[in-house]
Amino acid sequence: MNGIIKYWRQVTVALLLLALYTAGYQQGSNTSERRWKLRWSERDAAQAQRAAQHEAQSRAEEQRRRDEMEQVTQHAEQQLATLRADAATARGAAERLRRTVSQLQRNNSSTDTCADNTGTSGRAGSSMLADVLAESVERNQQLAAEADRRRIAGLACEKAFDAMRR
Repeated sequence: MNGIIKYWRQVTVALLLLALYTAGYQQGSNTSERRWKLRWSERDAAQAQRAAQHEAQSRAEEQRRRDEMEQVTQHAEQQLATLRADAATARGAAERLRRTVSQLQRNNSSTDTCADNTGTSGRAGSSMLADVLAESVERNQQLAAEADRRRIAGLACEKAFDAMRR
């Protein structure tokens, strides 16, 4: 203890230097910690901004795709409406053709068969031919309508797929 009293000034200076060093170290540590916190908060803010931009871009892309899908759907519906109108027109024309064939059959059956040399077999053949023609026309209309519906659906699907890929 006698040594401490003898060197009290040197010990005090050493303790003061140690306290100053500790305070400086603590200050440096706090400054470094504040810098890192600032960097992390800047990084977090930049990351949040990038995430918000990405979300906005994704929403815009989704909206674009939805709009294109709506356009494809509307176009397909317009094509189907046109197809239905064309089919109605074709049915009307087929009905007129059937009436004309029926009228011709009635006229043919009311004529004198003796002068006509075709006889009953000729009338039966023309009647059968008219019936087969009418059935053929009706079936062809059904097949054409189905083919048109499938074509329109396929084109709409293709356009929708292309819209999604972009």
